[in-house]
Amino acid sequence: MHWSKNIQFRDASFFYLLIILFSFFPYITLYSFGSDIQPWSIVSITLMSLLLFYNKIRFYNIFVFLFLPFLYSLFLLIVSMDYSSGVRSTLGYLTIGLVPFIFNRILIKHYELFVKFLKLTTIVYLIVGLIQILFDEQFMAFLLNRNTTTISRGVVSLSPEPTFYGIICLFLILLFISLDIKNKIKYIFLLLFQICFLAQSTMTIFFLLIFSFYYFLFKMNIKIVGLLCLSMFVTLIFIDNIDFVPQNIRLFQLISAFLNDPSNIVIFDASINERVSAIYFSIKGFIDNNFLPNGFGIYSQYLNHELPKQNIFWWTSESNRIMSFYGSILFEMGFIGFTIPFVYTIIIFRAYKNQIGSGLLYFFFINTILVSAIPLSFPFVGIYMATLLHKTRYKINKNIVNVK
Repeated sequence: MHWSKNIQFRDASFFYLLIILFSFFPYITLYSFGSDIQPWSIVSITLMSLLLFYNKIRFYNIFVFLFLPFLYSLFLLIVSMDYSSGVRSTLGYLTIGLVPFIFNRILIKHYELFVKFLKLTTIVYLIVGLIQILFDEQFMAFLLNRNTTTISRGVVSLSPEPTFYGIICLFLILLFISLDIKNKIKYIFLLLFQICFLAQSTMTIFFLLIFSFYYFLFKMNIKIVGLLCLSMFVTLIFIDNIDFVPQNIRLFQLISAFLNDPSNIVIFDASINERVSAIYFSIKGFIDNNFLPNGFGIYSQYLNHELPKQNIFWWTSESNRIMSFYGSILFEMGFIGFTIPFVYTIIIFRAYKNQIGSGLLYFFFINTILVSAIPLSFPFVGIYMATLLHKTRYKINKNIVNVK
């Protein structure tokens, strides 16, 4: 099978390498387009997808359901009241549909290349983060649209905020877990080190705690769960009372606020307040509109109407950008948006067929973190789904070999 009469698929390795590069480092660019996530990943993926479709490459039927929200987003874009917001969201839905499709093919044709680049990516983020925290906070900042951090927060490495740095590391961990990679434990520990000591991202550390909770709930016995919960509680009390903890570090400030009054944690921190408000108002807007699509360019109007009615959310961006992956999908797409979490759930349980504990663990964890402030155009979500598809395919092939 040929790309054209003269170009064969084996010659496409370089283009796949570019796709991996742009997708694993989605925030870097020599020319900024005014957004955090640069368009290089989705542009290269779209071009490759068109070539594959032109050559009538077969693909899993499940990808059709991931393409449907993008097709509907084109209609919403036509009637959008905010064209720039509509284009951003449409590209996000295109990312959701095409990234797992392309990376599924990369894992079929260039698995070793993918694994090598995954390991290299871990080291690159680590080196840049170490240089920033030890020597120069602005190191490599010229490659980013923005570099936002404070003295009480961690570094950003090759992302715009410590939070996004932490989320990238978290998804890299998920990629390592889902694939059969030699010596992957040491890379996972390097990524955990980056989350806790370089990014120092409160939200990502919170995600790790959520993962631990689900892991102990679905994969360990109740006695161990109780013991670890007790240990965590004692550790938090210890941190809150010792004198040598650096109180200017944001993570410890939040822990202290939580221990003093858990109900005030949302009010205490502006970043948490903004992120929780996006989840709350997007889901509320979805329900208030009777599960029907709100479309693009409506969210800011909805906020202007709803904010005066409450006094909890005081740090809320009144733009049309919704800081919630699932929240933005449901608010904009309505009930049609359920297609995406439904497909993700099928992919997860297929990957962990006959492993009910692991299936429940990743079902709850992935669907929990995707409620948070992860952009639609964040390519690592689709890459992770592709690795789960590869995991399913690997298990099926292994079973066939065992039967023979």
